Amino acid sequence: MIRPVLYVDLPGIIYSIDRRARHKQHELANFVCWLEPVESDLPQSFFLRNILPVNPASRTWICEDHWRLLGFAQVCERPSHNAWSISYLASMTQRTISSEEILNALLEYTLEMAAEHGILRIFAKVEDELPELGLFQRAGFQRYARELTYVYEPGSTALKAEPPLPSLRRWNRHHVWGLHQIYRSVTPQRVQMAELLDNSEEYAKLNVGPQRSLSSLFVRGNENYVCDVGVRIGAWLRLCRGHGSSPHRIFLSVHPEHADLAEPLLRFGISRLQETDVRRIYCLVREYDSFVITALRNSGFEQSLTKVLLVRHVALLAMRQSTVPLLEQRAVYGLKGLGTVNSRQKIMR
Repeated sequence: MIRPVLYVDLPGIIYSIDRRARHKQHELANFVCWLEPVESDLPQSFFLRNILPVNPASRTWICEDHWRLLGFAQVCERPSHNAWSISYLASMTQRTISSEEILNALLEYTLEMAAEHGILRIFAKVEDELPELGLFQRAGFQRYARELTYVYEPGSTALKAEPPLPSLRRWNRHHVWGLHQIYRSVTPQRVQMAELLDNSEEYAKLNVGPQRSLSSLFVRGNENYVCDVGVRIGAWLRLCRGHGSSPHRIFLSVHPEHADLAEPLLRFGISRLQETDVRRIYCLVREYDSFVITALRNSGFEQSLTKVLLVRHVALLAMRQSTVPLLEQRAVYGLKGLGTVNSRQKIMR
């Protein structure tokens, strides 16, 4: 049986316990999708993050048999309110049913719930070459990019002092449009078609972080900068200070015509984060963002993880032809060498 669980972040609790158990050579659950602390803006306090309903946009379902937990799935609503991201998908290790059967049931149930709630797209991140990746392909998910995780170990590289960038400015709301133009200039067309982030306000909410929300009340130490080169925004930098056991984080995006800004801006970010607290720094970057990747490598970052980015377009129940938002009968987003899965929007009358 699959049923919803309200408010309490059960997947986050199990994930934390599982990571501690793995240090003692034990395994509590098989995680196919998981939300690393580096990807979350929620506070790292156990009470605030896992007990208080500080993220009401998330939905959690568990699969159980006679009150015995077999697996779980969690999705988080995107700012557009018509798309979900899969935060967690896992099966428990102590079970009598196969892991594939449990995961497949949870994935199908998630798709069914998405259709009922008017969700148009579901996104997921799965570690590259993971065997369970086939479950997503059979469910109609398509690969459209890879995301690389780079890690900077304190003291690994002696960074030279960089002169301050004269174009560096603090983030302001009027930079929203310029940030979206960087995204459009860097991102391949196939990725833009898959993500459909045509609204600059939505893109800013997704990347700059919460400005006025319940979770933002508990998030401290986040800074956003832009390099204003006059005719456009040349680069954007986001710094997130770590708390407790969580690392620092850096997010960087650079316009192709101003690639020379990447390295000095990144080194500024490292120095800024390490001023008050010396700890690891993580940076998530897309595989096609070559300027940022080069700057990361030159600054002492090393790649630690690769995840495949997936999207699934959800069929909607349409009573009239005019209510169908997708005009194309077929859309394909593929990475060369990875294969593609055709996606059709079904119309049920």
